Amino acid sequence: MSCTLSIEANIQNVSSVRKFLFPSLLEEPVTKSPADDGWEEDDWGWGEEFTEETQQQKKKKEEEANSWMEDCCISLSPTNDLLALAFEDRAVFLSHKWDSDKLKYQMSWKGPVNLEEGECVTSIMCIPLASLKRSSTGGPDWTCVMMGFTSGYIRMYTENGNLLLSQLLHEDPVLKVKCSTYQPRRHAGVAEQLEELTILYPNALVTIDGFSLYQSLRACRNQVARAAAGGSDVQPPPLAYKKWGLADQANMVDHISCGVVTPSLFDQLQTASILGGYGATITQNPPPAARYITSGTNPYVAFFFAVEGTAPPIISEVAAAVASKLKSALISGVGGWLGWKGKPQGEDPKQKPKVEPATPLPLRFGLPDLRRHGDSIILSPSRQLAATTDSFGRVILIDTDKGVAIRVWKGYRDAQVGWVKVTEDKDRDAMATDSPPREALFLIIYAPRRGILEVWSMQQGPRVAAFNVGKQCRLLCPGYTMMGLNNVTFYSNKPHTYQCCLVEPSGVIKIINVPFHLILSGANSKRARDLHLLKKLSTMLSTPSSHEGSLEKQLVNIITDIKIVALKRQGLEKILSHKILPAELMQNVIRTVKNNIQQALEKEDPDSIAPESRGLLHFCKVQELLLDVYITISQLNKQATQAMGMAENNPEQTLAATLSISVSEALQYLSAVDDFMRESAGNRVHFQDPIDMTPAAFLSCFICPYHHADDNAPTVTSLKVLMSSDIDEQLSLKLGTFLFKCGLTGGDSISALCSCLEGSGIPAADLMSLLLRVWLSSETELIRPRDVFPVSNLHCLLASITRTADAHAIHAEPNTVSPWWKGVRDICTAAEAPACSLMAAVAARSVAASVVPNNRSGNKEQESQEDKDTDQEAISLSSPTPSTTSTDTMEEWETVAMDTEHWNLLVRQLEDVVVLSTLLRTKVRDGVDRPPSYAETMGKEHKVVSVKALLEGGSGSIAALVANWVARTGILPSMLSVSHHAEGEDEEAMELGADVTSEPALPELERLADRYRSQLERFPYSLDPEVLHAHCTWEYVVQWNKDPEVIALLERSIEHLKLVGNAYLQHGLGCMMWHTFMVKRFSATAFLMEKVGKAPKDRLCRKDVGLSDAALTNFLGQCNNLLQVILEAEVESSHVPVFDIEDLWQATQGPTSIAELAAEQRVSNYQLLQHHMKLSSIMHAVMVFSLRTVKPLSYYFDTKGKNAFFKDLHSYPLLPGSDIDISIISARQQFLCRIVSAAVGTLPTPPAYLNKDDGAVAMETDKEKELLQSDLDAYQTMSDNKVVLEACKWADIMLELGQRLEVDVDTVRRHYCNELYSRGYDYLGQEVLNSVNERCQLGCDLLVLVGKRLSHLMSTAEPKRSVQLLSRLPPTLSTWLKQQSPSDVHFPDVPLLLTAQLLSQVVSLLPETHGQYSLAIQLVESIDIMRD
Repeated sequence: MSCTLSIEANIQNVSSVRKFLFPSLLEEPVTKSPADDGWEEDDWGWGEEFTEETQQQKKKKEEEANSWMEDCCISLSPTNDLLALAFEDRAVFLSHKWDSDKLKYQMSWKGPVNLEEGECVTSIMCIPLASLKRSSTGGPDWTCVMMGFTSGYIRMYTENGNLLLSQLLHEDPVLKVKCSTYQPRRHAGVAEQLEELTILYPNALVTIDGFSLYQSLRACRNQVARAAAGGSDVQPPPLAYKKWGLADQANMVDHISCGVVTPSLFDQLQTASILGGYGATITQNPPPAARYITSGTNPYVAFFFAVEGTAPPIISEVAAAVASKLKSALISGVGGWLGWKGKPQGEDPKQKPKVEPATPLPLRFGLPDLRRHGDSIILSPSRQLAATTDSFGRVILIDTDKGVAIRVWKGYRDAQVGWVKVTEDKDRDAMATDSPPREALFLIIYAPRRGILEVWSMQQGPRVAAFNVGKQCRLLCPGYTMMGLNNVTFYSNKPHTYQCCLVEPSGVIKIINVPFHLILSGANSKRARDLHLLKKLSTMLSTPSSHEGSLEKQLVNIITDIKIVALKRQGLEKILSHKILPAELMQNVIRTVKNNIQQALEKEDPDSIAPESRGLLHFCKVQELLLDVYITISQLNKQATQAMGMAENNPEQTLAATLSISVSEALQYLSAVDDFMRESAGNRVHFQDPIDMTPAAFLSCFICPYHHADDNAPTVTSLKVLMSSDIDEQLSLKLGTFLFKCGLTGGDSISALCSCLEGSGIPAADLMSLLLRVWLSSETELIRPRDVFPVSNLHCLLASITRTADAHAIHAEPNTVSPWWKGVRDICTAAEAPACSLMAAVAARSVAASVVPNNRSGNKEQESQEDKDTDQEAISLSSPTPSTTSTDTMEEWETVAMDTEHWNLLVRQLEDVVVLSTLLRTKVRDGVDRPPSYAETMGKEHKVVSVKALLEGGSGSIAALVANWVARTGILPSMLSVSHHAEGEDEEAMELGADVTSEPALPELERLADRYRSQLERFPYSLDPEVLHAHCTWEYVVQWNKDPEVIALLERSIEHLKLVGNAYLQHGLGCMMWHTFMVKRFSATAFLMEKVGKAPKDRLCRKDVGLSDAALTNFLGQCNNLLQVILEAEVESSHVPVFDIEDLWQATQGPTSIAELAAEQRVSNYQLLQHHMKLSSIMHAVMVFSLRTVKPLSYYFDTKGKNAFFKDLHSYPLLPGSDIDISIISARQQFLCRIVSAAVGTLPTPPAYLNKDDGAVAMETDKEKELLQSDLDAYQTMSDNKVVLEACKWADIMLELGQRLEVDVDTVRRHYCNELYSRGYDYLGQEVLNSVNERCQLGCDLLVLVGKRLSHLMSTAEPKRSVQLLSRLPPTLSTWLKQQSPSDVHFPDVPLLLTAQLLSQVVSLLPETHGQYSLAIQLVESIDIMRD
């Protein structure tokens, strides 16, 4: 293989660039042809001399037009993101752009760049700057364009042409601008290369440190952006630099900087002897020095050394700028004091800034040649070599360390040179080592006069390549990468850079690619050549090709040319791993390589054949075999006839005949599976048709280990193939689907598939695993009602795979289990597809029974059944010769019995799982109540069940699954109680559940009850009513904890808790709920109320408790209910529950169930429970009625009571005694009265008396009496209102709480009675009045209320009627009525009849000796007067 010159990019619209830079090269306007003007050119008879002259002029113009690039200053960024061209005082910037996978450069900015009259661009350079962001992908942040001018100025621009920095470093024209970026040290003997910018003048050299330049450019760019946004100009600070005077060379044209070098001891002695003579002295440590090499005349090449520390950076301009600003500030200040101001300080635009003189740097040595004039010098990437061009047409190679010319090329006038460094591509074996890769150096020489581009190997190597190119091209070799990197960011930023490129006048940019092996010879060249061929193969595979035949030929040629066996195998692996290549092409390539290897091995001595060659041959055989399998199965998948959905008349008989089972057993399996699939009808998935699996993906699933014994394999089918351990679950399922789809769904291809798989060489265990994986993952696709065709195909495939398995694995030792069938059972046990697992287990059990030799079966009936089975999937497996001894026969009997018992146990367990999964997939239809916001809280997806999950989930796993189903569907607790009652197990639960909620629709209830009864038959212990309600309680409270806003879930949890009949279980579960989920929020709420002193607002509730104010109110109510349930649980009179488990699931292991944990809880402290009940009731009342000025902990409990809160319920902290402080008792009493007033205040307003206008007139007519009676009846029916009942309930709660708080309840009851009469609810007040003990005080209070009612009645009557009534009353009574204020009564418009009844109650309450008794008698007489 040889190097290439490939097209990297194109300059878009080159003509516009050329027209802008060279206006004189504009094309002449097109004139009209003679034919358009009616002239006939042939009639004029022009001579040949005129035609030749015209052609010569045209050719000359074309050459001038194509040579425009030779006169330009051109620079391409090393990262290919910006191209800059300049000529005289104009410049063009072109930015890169991807168009249809092709890189193009389009014009982004153009314009003049001269700031002084007559100055022109002499040098240009694009420097990419690294990004400081951590998320950088390695590309440059932006690119700076640096230009040197004839005026001596250095100016730097952004990609958009914005001027960043302009500074005059020397007054002579700039000759060259070069840059060197950071490069780490390759080994200990080479120092790392630091960043540096060098600028060459006719007799001076300016150097700028790269780090300071990088920071200055970033700062200038930010300042320019701010100035553009603010509309003001910003003066950037000057650069710090070093200037060296190179006066010992007559004329300088070009230069290079070799960096800082430390001379060896010999070089130090040699230099000291030459310069100082024999008496020179040297230092012990040789000083490092910066080496600069220039090219020009006298000497031809000059070497300069600047010892470190001899010349400090020139910062005089920085000092001058600071002094100038300080001077301006002083003058401005003095002028302000004296009343005058100086002129604005500003630089004269015509005055150049001061330029500091250069520090002389003497010439160390050179290559003297008086007649030779140097044109250019280019430094190699290793900095150890340099190439120069001169006026004699020579290219000279110079050793920069020794300072000697080591090679000369002749005949290259006006040549351009560049360097390419190539790194060796390591193979996989070499990549395992830590040694750095080898590097090769090549010199690129472009001879424009000959139009040839040559590549030479260094140092004394031959020319390795040559290309014919144009004569007006430009060879670009930047020699640097990206500025701003260091020893840390260098390895994380890997931008794509070029080393050397050729730019043609037409705008085409070509990159030179040189393979590493061209630098080598012998064996190393062979390996390098093969590596390059391997790289070419990768490039060819990555490029799409429409000609498959030509691609196959090229691939075969490349693989054949690779000589090293390991690399040839890598090439084959690349071909076989390609995602687009067809299988036939891969097969042809493999077959060709295999034939070539076989032919080569036949010619050699068998004993001298290398193991690598044998391994490659084995690899080709295995891959050819796998490709044959792939092609065969692909054809079967295309030709497979879909037999799915073919319902049979008697599927149970077909299944029984296929699996050698009874018809009743087959019917039992089919019924369970049909019910399960009926509930799963909404979750069907389908195969992708056709199965899309590429050959590369198929081959990547297998590996082919090689052993020397495989060389003697008699047939191809005896080759060993193993499944790869790196394939993931998705690829494994895809492989299994590809292999077995046609067999499971197609009826005609089952025999062909079995034959193909038996000869594939794939291990039987892997095939079995893939088959079961596909079968278990396609439940809704393969299992259909009354369709047993896929099961029959599965049975046939299982038998076929078992036939290829190892007989020792199938037939186990005596008293042991068969490893083969144990693996199958493990897969079915862990599968999460119950229906498919059941049918697979039944089919595998049938196959396992059929592989037993006939004399071991001992069942003639089964033998006759097997003889009748003549289907195409019947198995005829060869069996070992049976033993003739009775002992062996008994051992074989034990083995068969052990495996059969395991199969029977698994099948029965899978039946239970299918029935359980059927229940879990059952969805509740319309007619069943659900908690609010249920759809947003609970997931609708059912939980997946497997035998393994149940065995490892603990004794409560089944109850937990059913409880999750109950919570997921929202079934009421009464429905579960109905199911228990239907089984006759829990009549008490039925009665309790009926009171909780209303029953749903009967048809739905019956359907759910039937589903649940099927579980009770199979799981009588796991689904015991106590256990189920316990798990439902826990499931609901867990779901509520996930979304605390839905208090309905917590309420439903407590409903289930109330239905738990066992007091031990109920008490323990309630304590677990309190400690796990409730007490934390409860305590947070108490502390929040204590802090704010009132019912908290919604924002504070959400912040501190995590609940809204409405949800918090309901939460406190449920806390009351939970504590009440725990209090009422009679643990002492109940027995400790005993939990059992079904016989099939005795092997269950795992965590302890919720019911068992609840039964183990310690008994609670009854007094501590009551103590928490007090606080819970107070907090609930505060939130319901939004009370203010209340602190539930400080106001109503002493220190002992506060410290006892929020402890474990089973603990015994110090509780308050009977001697409670009077202030706390008073505060509690006031609080209870406030709650009673607030509760009564929620009552609606009673209906007003209809005849207000004639309220005091006697009701004598029957019509009026009927009207009054109807109004009183309507008023009395209001007592049955829901709001009224709620208010009465709260009053009763406060009375009960008062007894717990040791408050005088009679005072609260008397207050309650007064509030009812004040609101106009006399009938409710009459009920409370009879229960008051302090009757005399109550009579006095009610007497005042009667007076206020009568006062209101007289004040609202007509004035005339009011005067008549007052005149008929005694003076003392009328005076007393006038003193009563009816405004204190909430509802004074009460019928007079009710007031009269109230007054009679007052008279009965007051004793005759009471001072208010006479007043009451007068009021009775006055009411009689009013009624008359």
